[in-house]
Amino acid sequence: MIRRKRFWAFALAVVTCLATVVIIGADKAYQTPRVHLHGGAAWLASSKVGQLALLDGASAEVAAKVPVAPAGTPLRSSQLGSTGYALNLWDNTLVRVDGATLQPSQPSKPLGAIVFPTPQTLYSLDSDRGLLTPLGPSTLTPRGAPHSLAAKVTPDGAIVDGGGRLWLLDQRTGDLSWFTADSRGSRDHAGTAERTRIAVASGHPALLDLDRRQVSLLDPETGSILSSVRADVRPDDTVSVTGSPTERRILISIASRGLLMVCAFDSACHEPVPLGAGKADLGAAVEVDNHAIVPDYSTGRVWIVNLTTMRVVVERQLFDRPVRFELLSHDGIVFYNDPDSDQAGVLDLDANVRAVSKYNPTKPDTGPVEVAANTPSAPRQSSPPTNRPRSGPTGNVPPVSGPGRFEPNPPAPVGAPIADIVIKPRNRGLVGDEFELSVVSRSPIGIATARWTFGDGTESTGLVVRHRWQRPGQFQVNVAPTLTSGLAAPTATATVIIEPAGTPPRIDSISVDPETPRVGEAVRFSAGVSGHWPDRWEWTIHGDQGTETVSSLPEFSHTFTAPGTYTVTLAVLAGGMRVQQSRQLTVVPEPPPVRCGDVLTASAILKSNLVCPNDVALTIAADNVTLDLGGHTLSTDTPSETSTGIKVAGSRTIQNTTIKNGTLTRFRTGVGLTDVSGVKLSAMTVASSADANNFEQVAGDIYGVNARAVQVSHTNLTGNAPFKIHDNSDISVTNSTLSNNRPQRWERGEAICTRVSRCTISESVLKLFLVQCSNPIGDSQDSTLSIESSDVDSITIGRECRSVTLKNNERILPFGSHGAEFVAMTGNIASPPDNDEMGLGMISIGNSELNISDNDFSGLDTGLRTWQTSGLITRNTFTANSLMGLSVDSPAPHEISHNLFTNNGHSEKDPASNVIRGGLIVDAPFNADIRVSNNHSHDNYGYGMSALDIQDGTGNTSSRDQLGCAGIKCAPR
Repeated sequence: MIRRKRFWAFALAVVTCLATVVIIGADKAYQTPRVHLHGGAAWLASSKVGQLALLDGASAEVAAKVPVAPAGTPLRSSQLGSTGYALNLWDNTLVRVDGATLQPSQPSKPLGAIVFPTPQTLYSLDSDRGLLTPLGPSTLTPRGAPHSLAAKVTPDGAIVDGGGRLWLLDQRTGDLSWFTADSRGSRDHAGTAERTRIAVASGHPALLDLDRRQVSLLDPETGSILSSVRADVRPDDTVSVTGSPTERRILISIASRGLLMVCAFDSACHEPVPLGAGKADLGAAVEVDNHAIVPDYSTGRVWIVNLTTMRVVVERQLFDRPVRFELLSHDGIVFYNDPDSDQAGVLDLDANVRAVSKYNPTKPDTGPVEVAANTPSAPRQSSPPTNRPRSGPTGNVPPVSGPGRFEPNPPAPVGAPIADIVIKPRNRGLVGDEFELSVVSRSPIGIATARWTFGDGTESTGLVVRHRWQRPGQFQVNVAPTLTSGLAAPTATATVIIEPAGTPPRIDSISVDPETPRVGEAVRFSAGVSGHWPDRWEWTIHGDQGTETVSSLPEFSHTFTAPGTYTVTLAVLAGGMRVQQSRQLTVVPEPPPVRCGDVLTASAILKSNLVCPNDVALTIAADNVTLDLGGHTLSTDTPSETSTGIKVAGSRTIQNTTIKNGTLTRFRTGVGLTDVSGVKLSAMTVASSADANNFEQVAGDIYGVNARAVQVSHTNLTGNAPFKIHDNSDISVTNSTLSNNRPQRWERGEAICTRVSRCTISESVLKLFLVQCSNPIGDSQDSTLSIESSDVDSITIGRECRSVTLKNNERILPFGSHGAEFVAMTGNIASPPDNDEMGLGMISIGNSELNISDNDFSGLDTGLRTWQTSGLITRNTFTANSLMGLSVDSPAPHEISHNLFTNNGHSEKDPASNVIRGGLIVDAPFNADIRVSNNHSHDNYGYGMSALDIQDGTGNTSSRDQLGCAGIKCAPR
């Protein structure tokens, strides 16, 4: 499976006329940032040296240089007032540089790939999971539960208005959503899918719809149109849009024709101003003092246009080459910056340039904060303390080589994936086609070099390579990366399918999503195409009244206004060949609105917020019912012990229910499921008032009895009991958040999966107290729990389950698991919390059969502690755990093999204590059936490996461990 690393899709976009900058991602790099700064100075990124440089606009001098990442890290900067933010495009972490002290924060936990700073809230958007998380702009910690989204956001689809509201335009549907710290609004079909851009004009959101040739100024409170004018744009124009900070107008850079168009909402659009001889790579304009400065990336220059006379007054060369530079302004001062070189400067409206070198390009400085001596307003900073060798009870110990503030994290687990292959333009083609292949790191550890094999007997080296296959077939591409730390990373693989040259295009499938749409619902059309890639796409939809719509895009959206049967036809043209395929779809009438107390036997839609006094607000009592909340909230002012928001139940098993797109709050049970099969919950926020500690209470965000095939996606479960599932139920939760976001871990509630039930959580965020299978009335251990590819923060996981599977989780915080019959942990990263108020400090597993493989346990007190267990512990990495890497306390059979123990035992709490420290500590009776083989340890304080007596074990090595090995035979490494 080919996974696209998100930092390749980063861009900067204009967001507001206030102190706001947005860093957002898309399929193109380095868009002009849309910023408005305060204080006459700008924070500018320097990727080569991993710094933010503070450029003083008055003197055009660098006032400070602050390290925020390792040298060579791709960075983008943003600013709120005098505070700077640096976004690391490798690992999606954020560093805040205080404007008063110039001190950088520790890098945040990995955020979403798209970051929106606003004066009140910093928003992080993970578009892969569809989660928008509000963060504190100073602390970078979550504020409240994430919003669940299904939006596709591009650089042209996100802004922050003058009131600090975040606006997101879904390019797939044209739907518009806006967010404040405590509310959310939406407007369906505000623009044409894929063809609409958004900007801020005089503090108001504004839309440019290329298909409708219309620009509209919106009401910030309701999203409704205040004023609109016609714009002479074309559907195929390539445009960048920005708004005036003070005037009700927008500036449209039309790159495909080399024009600047200015549209005033109080009058009309002016005649476009030509910029050069025609087509150019123009970026979004910056307006200063009634002038527009338009960047031309293809030439490295800017055009300055007088907005009163609508004439070019001057053009100015900033760079001697094509470059995607940043352009930003404040108080008549215009800054420009190339984040990938040392070049930056200040530009005035007469096109006078004061160029600045942010660092010495021949001898880059990458040390601590550096403050210009001639800048009295900038406080002097002292260098951070360096790591010094620690001394223990037996003498000096080698210096700890663990991670510092901006040093890479420890190596990935042995055998676990650490890199992805990105293939452009796609992973299939014809003999002779050229492909670009790149390797990207999944972690903060950079990749220094890489060796490729292409499955056809050829090889290459480099982080980015190009290749052509000379025969048809299915080829496995392998890349073996070497990390910047010097260690070899596991090989990443991908598959490329090559067909003979001249293979005609084929339409393998036409997809319609949803399959049976309703009137007023956006429908997504796409196709699976193989063979020669099309040069041209021709979509046509016909109905009883003739042609419904046409499109020339590979994918597009359409909203039907009348029910009926329609025929969608796709023709693709390539190399003089034309192929065509059709399919039919049925559009059903828009469902009726719902009211409090309704019992639904057909699909329905919520038209407004409802506050229901009923004990059950809505009941679904028939098969194949879809309830669309329409982005609205269903709540109650009179919650009782048995109050339920939406109940799905009937006189028999209810099948194929869908509940989507809204909020349920204040009910004791959010969604109650009894004897159901095939329930889908999507794009929801559910916050029940259930008591998590009352096992017998019939309550929870989701409460299920004999509830089979329950699927939850893109949903926030924010009550004290995200789900209680029992009596032969099964639930699958994906791309969701389970958390009420309370600061103390023990206050966050619990999810229960019991009485012969099966619960799976994947690609989600868990911040709970417990996730377990405990049975309050003493039932047997008969339920299973699986958590995959998630961010996991729970104190207890899997208690009393038959089996617990933890697989490929991005992060697991310390937890305990007691009483599960079988525990499998594979491909996880276990790391410490920001503050361990529970004092757990370890992954702790007891009374289980184990399969612990390919994990990374780093930075904990004890990486992994097991007691009264048996099984396999293999191919794991234990790094920089302060007491021990792995502690095994059991006489039962174990195989401990092919693990790496490094830099463990260097406790800062009490380095002189007599507590046993080291990489591997086996505390088992003599003659225990424990095999320790082919493990490697180095640079551990205390023992590399220690046991009372191990009878079987070969291939272990130890180097630079303070006390070497005891009870385990280790050869020098």
